[in-house]
Amino acid sequence: MPFCFRHLLLTSFLAAILTGCIDDDTPAEWSLPTGSLLPDFCVTTSEGNEVSSSSIKGKQAVITFFNTDCADCRHELPEIQKASDTCSSLEMDVEFLCIAREEDEASISRYWSSTGLTLPYSPQPDRRIYNLFANTGIPRIYIVSPDLRVTAAFTSVTAASIINALNTTDRFTE
Repeated sequence: MPFCFRHLLLTSFLAAILTGCIDDDTPAEWSLPTGSLLPDFCVTTSEGNEVSSSSIKGKQAVITFFNTDCADCRHELPEIQKASDTCSSLEMDVEFLCIAREEDEASISRYWSSTGLTLPYSPQPDRRIYNLFANTGIPRIYIVSPDLRVTAAFTSVTAASIINALNTTDRFTE
């Protein structure tokens, strides 16, 4: 393999790794690992509803942190939408909530409209809520049990893996 081609291939590979949404300036760490209690938080959704850790107590939840400029998030959000639609059709009582990391209402609303997403979201101009859950990296998807324990955490997910995690959540509740 010619040197120039190998160099180009290596440079392209490194560029892809270094520009991914999951990577920030520091190594990705799960601040809120599986088994942890959900932190106390409160946000207002795009639908005007207030959602807090206490308001979701007693039901399962899927909480996603995202930014629409993140290619990985743009890949994951439709999967989360599919999972939400499946839960709705199966009449599962699951709260889906997408919380922005450093993104405003107008930007998110444009993206939601252009992609047909219907998930409730909460714009956040900073990392205040995000930092309760993680230090680095998006997307972050948390599956939460009725007793407010994190039962699964993902950076990459399919609708099927969300449904599977929700169906096994009862094993973790007290």
